[in-house]
Amino acid sequence: MNMETRKTSFEEKLKENLGAEYKATFPQRMEKQDEEFLRVGVQKSGESAGIWIYLNGSEFHWLDNEEDIQRAVTKVIEEYKKKRGFLNGPYLTGDSFSNVKNNLVCALVNREDNEEVLKYIPHIRYYDMVAYFLIFITVDGESYVRTVVNEDLDRWEVELQDVLETAKSNTDLNPPVIEMVEIKDWKVISAPIGNTFGEMLQSIKSHQEQKNPMYVLSNQSGLYGASNMIDNHLLGQISESCNDSLLILPVDIHEIILIPSRKNRTSIADWKAVIHALNIENKGVKLSDLVYLFDRADKKLHVATNDDFQA
Repeated sequence: MNMETRKTSFEEKLKENLGAEYKATFPQRMEKQDEEFLRVGVQKSGESAGIWIYLNGSEFHWLDNEEDIQRAVTKVIEEYKKKRGFLNGPYLTGDSFSNVKNNLVCALVNREDNEEVLKYIPHIRYYDMVAYFLIFITVDGESYVRTVVNEDLDRWEVELQDVLETAKSNTDLNPPVIEMVEIKDWKVISAPIGNTFGEMLQSIKSHQEQKNPMYVLSNQSGLYGASNMIDNHLLGQISESCNDSLLILPVDIHEIILIPSRKNRTSIADWKAVIHALNIENKGVKLSDLVYLFDRADKKLHVATNDDFQA
């Protein structure tokens, strides 16, 4: 079976065992290669966030046959129910703002595709996207998240701007990660360039003479890493290392692609076509239809135009 057939078979088995209101999602780069773990998301219809489950990829032979798919589904359901109980427990109930403020982070999502659920969660418009908020906790190396809802702000008696500023300040919860990248067959293929953020910035400096450098920016957990787009300080550090402004492709909710603008030889229309193709490939994780530019001079993000890349 090819990878897409495996994904489809897995989701069908999941619904047979858990119910038709559940769906399975997989990370964009679901490839065997050197990855040890298989990551599967389970989300119930009507809920604003799902739960990620990690499986030993080799143990289930990467879902290579029906028997392994059924065994993996059984394991995922077991872990899902356990984690769901954890998420509904005292760790993430968020009874007061003081209990959760050190665990708040931002996430970005496409605005048009999520209009219904956005009625129930506090959010801030950001171009054709919105920023919303998660309570983020890591326990024993595993990440747990719960979406902040309107009732939370009422209970906490805080303003939306207070939540935004608090979440933006919690950068140590899920530190940024930069990797070297190329797009091949509408898939993003990346390679590490350092173990610390400082090493990553230094590596970028060493690539300045490279012909067509491209980078992917996410975070340590690999979840909701596109939220780095709202951090002008972070983008400013990267642009300084590149000695250039940054062309930004919002490939999905978990990561964005960065390209030094003077190295760009592709029109905005063509980059939009790339994003459109990636959005079709990455069902359920679309972030934006636009191309952006972080201007090194004024330290601000704006929607990119062809005028930004005139020689």
